[in-house]
Amino acid sequence: MSANITDELCQVLLIEAGPEEPKMALIPGLTSEFKGSSMDWHYEMRPKKSFCQNRVGSGCEVVQGRVLGGTSSINDMAYMRGSPADYDEWALFGNEGWSFTNVLPYFKYSEGNYDKDITKNKFFHSTQGPLDVGRYPYVDDNVDVLLSAFNELGYNYTDINGRNQLGFMRIQTMSYRGERVSTYTAFIEPVRKLRPNLEIVTEALVTNILLEELRDTVRAVGISYIRNGTKIRAKAKKEVILSAGAIGSPKLLMQSGLGPKEYLEYLDIKTYYDLPVGGNFQDHLSVCLPVLKLTRTATTVKFPEKLKDITSYYAKGIGPLSANFQVVAFIESSISEIIGTPDIEVRFKGHDSNLYYDRIDICVSLLTPKSRGQIVLNATDYMFGKPLIYPNFLKDPTDEKKLLEGIHQVVKLFDTEVFKNANIEFDPRPILNNDCKYHEKVSDEFWSCIIKHFSEPLHNYAGSCKMGPSNDVESVVDNNLRVYGVSNLRVVDASIIPKITRGSTAAP
Repeated sequence: MSANITDELCQVLLIEAGPEEPKMALIPGLTSEFKGSSMDWHYEMRPKKSFCQNRVGSGCEVVQGRVLGGTSSINDMAYMRGSPADYDEWALFGNEGWSFTNVLPYFKYSEGNYDKDITKNKFFHSTQGPLDVGRYPYVDDNVDVLLSAFNELGYNYTDINGRNQLGFMRIQTMSYRGERVSTYTAFIEPVRKLRPNLEIVTEALVTNILLEELRDTVRAVGISYIRNGTKIRAKAKKEVILSAGAIGSPKLLMQSGLGPKEYLEYLDIKTYYDLPVGGNFQDHLSVCLPVLKLTRTATTVKFPEKLKDITSYYAKGIGPLSANFQVVAFIESSISEIIGTPDIEVRFKGHDSNLYYDRIDICVSLLTPKSRGQIVLNATDYMFGKPLIYPNFLKDPTDEKKLLEGIHQVVKLFDTEVFKNANIEFDPRPILNNDCKYHEKVSDEFWSCIIKHFSEPLHNYAGSCKMGPSNDVESVVDNNLRVYGVSNLRVVDASIIPKITRGSTAAP
């Protein structure tokens, strides 16, 4: 966004709460180390007994990037646009200009895909954009085993960013030659020194949007932020553009006086405009089960081998450090709302690490949740306190039904000849250290208990500043992403997504 605006010769001030993106963040194999690091906001969801029970004494983990590059600097790098049906639904909701036909040119404009088998399909893909997209240069034996097992079960190999998402593939990623490609490295770093009209300020916390009332109108005139203990005001001649994510954006809007009037008045915050900010919160709920035990294909090695891998990575950009999780499958449930579209994503990752492992987590995720959550301010300290996140996972009973169906489908992998020949075993011991062991094994009651214990967010937060027409009482922004009731203010992140896409929200 900043790169595009500065190209139009506007004076742009980009404020980031976190530090500059460190070089270590570019190493795909270290991705799991960034959660909970200094590049993360350290948020948590509110505890509840119906999900994330495995996190004793705390709520679901939240991963949200606090670094120049945002969450794209610490996420799993998966490039998934979602189903064409997702965007067509947005348009049907009244968001003109957001159908798949409308958004596809923008995906292609940004995409620089370097996988030749994928780019043969020029209708869906481009090689000319600034965002590098392709597969990792390193593949271990388990990748081929998993792909072959899905093939044996009758699933089709597909391009999940093409016409049909149903099937499996070795995923496309936002990476290039073994390095992460974040929004910073793709869009800002190449032009940073070439654009004198772009000023970037890091480690600066925006505390509120400056609003000005004039007769019956409200307009955004700037922001207030804190850096090195000093309060600073920056005035905007044109617009204030908010891109703090589906947790940060509603927080900043509400503490600036844009949100549910009754709630803001309870917190003694002057209300400039009554809006349903913080509602419609969504994420893909995932159930990760560390039950896939490896013997012949385990990737664990001794320290000297690890040193060789480090040398290989820095010399050639190859080896285990150049990759993250790689296999994904999309499955349609029997209660899918749209025929031919997936409800379930299955991905596989090394237990505790994607580098060296002898056990694999099978993660079954719900792509089409009906349950909706809420984000509210921390009443104790709404300015500097962590927002309260109520995800309401599994509130709608169809969500659990789809997850159950996904689990039943994925356990069939253990019956494949591919798994048997690779000596991959189903080892339930890691998931039986709770009250689920008292249920009849592999019954729906057993798996329902497992879902409650091992569920966790997939960190694709969306929807809390919903885009929609003016007659939609849940909408916060219009189809041009302008905040209702306020001029010169837009929100341009995943919080505007009215209904979450089928897949990682990094690409959308």
